[in-house]
Amino acid sequence: MKFSKYIYLSSCILFSQSLLANSFLDSFSGEPRINANIYVFAADVDGTLSDKNIQYKVDQSFNDTLEHLDRVFMGFLDINKGDWGLYIDKKLVKTSEDNDVINIPIAVNTKLDQTSYGVYYRAYKSTELNAFKQPKLLIEPTIGLHHTDAKATLSAFNITKNANIDWNEFFWGARFRYNFDSPWNIASELTIGEKDTISAHAYLGYNIPFFKRPLNVRVGYRYLKQDYQSNDFHWDIRQRGPVIGINLPIY
Repeated sequence: MKFSKYIYLSSCILFSQSLLANSFLDSFSGEPRINANIYVFAADVDGTLSDKNIQYKVDQSFNDTLEHLDRVFMGFLDINKGDWGLYIDKKLVKTSEDNDVINIPIAVNTKLDQTSYGVYYRAYKSTELNAFKQPKLLIEPTIGLHHTDAKATLSAFNITKNANIDWNEFFWGARFRYNFDSPWNIASELTIGEKDTISAHAYLGYNIPFFKRPLNVRVGYRYLKQDYQSNDFHWDIRQRGPVIGINLPIY
């Protein structure tokens, strides 16, 4: 995939240029900071889930997901020191339904655990500061690992098939943020996986003072595409929709 190779080469170039410009130890200067983000991804889901001769066409709106929702957790934790940072982005969604359709394949139970572990480097920080003494523009190349754990019960013609698959996927990309002179800010992220997974985010944020800390309320849009096949199992799923979240520095 030419586009993913371009993102990968661009990230490598930004990493290498930045490391040459500053000594490695100096890049860790500064106090450690921890940011926590709780969010809701109101995703519409479509695609295909299949195992051998049983195939389930996924076309589920966010309202349908809420109707059959058993458990959900979505959170993002960012730890950084100096120009380096680590983050964990976790989405856990479990649904179930009691429908019993003999001739039409249905997903009776589904559990999807998607977790991304990443590291980033602040390759560019503008010297121009906004009214709140924050750099106006930040560019952060990132690399990491996507972990997906998918479980589903597929049923058709009185045959029940339990599908249970998990896989890891290396990814690379970049994060961007622009801080205006007002409390407003915009941020985005684009990553490409080695198995052609595409993850893209874009947000509009607003900082609110909260116990002398900037509580950043964010709204935006998120898109995730995965196409993974292992033996007879095929996971070809797209998730897209609005996101609303709250980001709070906790240290």
